[in-house]
Amino acid sequence: MESEVRKLLDKAEKLVDECVNCSSEDCDECEDAEELLNEIRDKIQSIQDKKVARRLSVFLDDLENKLESKLG
Repeated sequence: MESEVRKLLDKAEKLVDECVNCSSEDCDECEDAEELLNEIRDKIQSIQDKKVARRLSVFLDDLENKLESKLG
């Protein structure tokens, strides 16, 4: 599960970067990034190892904050 979440986080990071670089607030990448971040949050909550889950959550929080700053 951890490796799957890491792959999804990498994909989400690319989407968030594309969203941030998009000139419009109505970019498909922004919507896709939001959906993927929600999916990742659900997967992280199901990870049994709390240390791993917490470490992944920190990275997820950074991506969510970056996306929020773009979308307002």
